[in-house]
Amino acid sequence: MNLSNAAPRALAVALLGWMLATPALAADATPGPSLAGQSRAADLRLGAHSGLSKSAWSAPVKIHAADAAYIKVHFAGFDLPAGVVLEVSDPQRREVHRYRKGDLGRYTVDAALGEDGKTRFGAMSVAGDTAVLRLTGTPTEPWAPHHGVRIERYDEGFPQAMMGELSDAGLLNAAGSAKSICGAKDSRPVACYASTDATAVARSKPVALILLNGTKWCTAWRVGPDNRIFTNNHCLDSAADVAGSEFWFNYQATTCAGTASGALTKVAGDQMLKTNQTLDYTLLTVKNFASISSFGYLGLDVRKPVVGEEIYISGHPDTRMKELSVVSDRDGGGRCKVIDADADGYGTDTDAGYYCDTEGGNSGSPVLARSSHKVVALHHFGGNCNAAAPNRGVKMQLIWPQVSSYFGGVVP
Repeated sequence: MNLSNAAPRALAVALLGWMLATPALAADATPGPSLAGQSRAADLRLGAHSGLSKSAWSAPVKIHAADAAYIKVHFAGFDLPAGVVLEVSDPQRREVHRYRKGDLGRYTVDAALGEDGKTRFGAMSVAGDTAVLRLTGTPTEPWAPHHGVRIERYDEGFPQAMMGELSDAGLLNAAGSAKSICGAKDSRPVACYASTDATAVARSKPVALILLNGTKWCTAWRVGPDNRIFTNNHCLDSAADVAGSEFWFNYQATTCAGTASGALTKVAGDQMLKTNQTLDYTLLTVKNFASISSFGYLGLDVRKPVVGEEIYISGHPDTRMKELSVVSDRDGGGRCKVIDADADGYGTDTDAGYYCDTEGGNSGSPVLARSSHKVVALHHFGGNCNAAAPNRGVKMQLIWPQVSSYFGGVVP
């Protein structure tokens, strides 16, 4: 059994029509997460009934969306007999997620869909345009009429080949998250700096992509040695948002010109610890923390930034694999610098301003001081690339007093 969607480029036409009919948004309007994909209705059922052999009920079911960047399956009903396991994988089985009675493994919960984390939940996404669902194992109790798996929705990531076109047309970015490439595009894949800026590359390891409710994305990063993650409030502003999110670690090209990512580690959001709209931050935890401990963490530089000091930014622009913004032609082709230590954000003088290139999806990226290689600001605003409205990040100097208790009062 297969479910296929073979018309992805129709989406570009539909989005373009929407853009032409929608008033332009100011660059400094209230930001929000950027679009990564769309949801589609489905009507699939897996399971056994009277007289159905194992070879029949264990036959794989494929969900295919031509050229999609990822597939994320949502279960509207999940009830399997003991001993039977549902596998969700890509065709090459590079990613395999397993779900069974009493052990759902890694999953997300989208409250807006009525998901409860028990019989209704989201499987972790798989990269590529095809998800394979397969029932395996041997039941240790009889199949009953109520047993089975029901799928009524899945999410598909926009084709990577279309992302540049959609982004250039302003179709992916929420208000205030407008593409803010200052001059020529200077950000590059992390691997491009392996031999010239090894410290910046190393400091990029704790940075992750957030997939929010299957269709939106931002950037997040580990802070401190314990289970603590930072991103923007305008990305995740509620416990429900956190529960509905995936965090992709090591989503970065293995070579400078490469198109293949290293092996991904995906974890789901767990608890929201603290959030603030004015300072646009959210501090949270994730499930299965031990699986991401090897990626290390970033420390905080909780002082006021200094005009002229060198900085760099690591994040996931336009859902691309991780990139570094290290240099800027607006800074004379040299390293990115702070140009304003008291820029306005949601509040007066809350931000630091800079010309480092950022794009939709960079929201939540760490802005690191070159002097300490610690995070001095939390990127959240695109701008007009001038002194009055540069790209901006909220100063960690202001965020730290609000979250210090979650670190035992010790700056990581």
